[in-house]
Amino acid sequence: MADADPSLTVAAVARRLGVAPATLRTWDRRYGLGPSEHSAGAHRRYTPGDVARLMTMRRLTLEGAAPSEAARSALDGASAGPSDLEVLDAYAAAAPMAPDPQGVASAARHLDNGAVRWMLARVHPADPIAWWSELLSPALRILESAPVLEHPGESAVRLLEAAAFAELRSRAAASVLRSGVAAASARGPEAGSEHVRVLALPVGASPDLVVHVIALALQQAGIVTRVLAGAADGRLVELVGQVAPDAVVVHVGSAETDVGRSVDEIDELALSLPGLPIFVHREGAAPVPLAPAPGVHRVRSLAGAFHELIAVLAAST
Repeated sequence: MADADPSLTVAAVARRLGVAPATLRTWDRRYGLGPSEHSAGAHRRYTPGDVARLMTMRRLTLEGAAPSEAARSALDGASAGPSDLEVLDAYAAAAPMAPDPQGVASAARHLDNGAVRWMLARVHPADPIAWWSELLSPALRILESAPVLEHPGESAVRLLEAAAFAELRSRAAASVLRSGVAAASARGPEAGSEHVRVLALPVGASPDLVVHVIALALQQAGIVTRVLAGAADGRLVELVGQVAPDAVVVHVGSAETDVGRSVDEIDELALSLPGLPIFVHREGAAPVPLAPAPGVHRVRSLAGAFHELIAVLAAST
């Protein structure tokens, strides 16, 4: 764990593991997998060793182990002294699976979150872009292509998206430890002392899952990347200026209204922040009709955006 972040609250650990805070409290009460750091006048906090045990617990339960057995293994394994990285990157030792979009879609239709998480964790564990293009994106297309009757509160698509975000958080936590990229502050775009090299912007009503995928890929390459969420109309240039990234990647939704909005926002960014490289991504759809402008690049795939960003950032250092 980074020296700047020696211990974590229950909420922070829950986000990293992709579980509810109530689950962590249950594991603490039933199995003794709780926070061990004490400080006067403050809540107990999780140390790196605590997080290591919890990652083992999470991995084993996703593999189908009974919680009591998983807890016993997590506690026994901790006594052997594994490094933070070995356990935080807990899926690295799991046998990889070939992409099976139909299988993931079927599990999501049956609302089997455990099976969905199990499969998502084992496909391309070190390559989020291939994970997206070969597994997650095809599975979402399968779900969205066939009309079904769902009960109130049940949504296979939303279940899969939520599981995907949880998996991205797990992989991001491991990459923080592996690359030394500091954890993000949630207080606002101006908060924190780190320099954000790439800012990812979702435009349109479609889920912003894609920008989180490329943000993780860049983070795994050691590049501090953040996703700008909730940017109100008319404030995009101001917010990007506050962050002052070295480059911006824009993902455009498929709706025509998304395209119109993106053209206006990209034109405004290019005009207001000259010299800022802007990469525009709209995979699998007609290109965004942008007028030629210095620094604006259109890319047709996540892999293309990733490699072009790496090249531009390398040239700027």
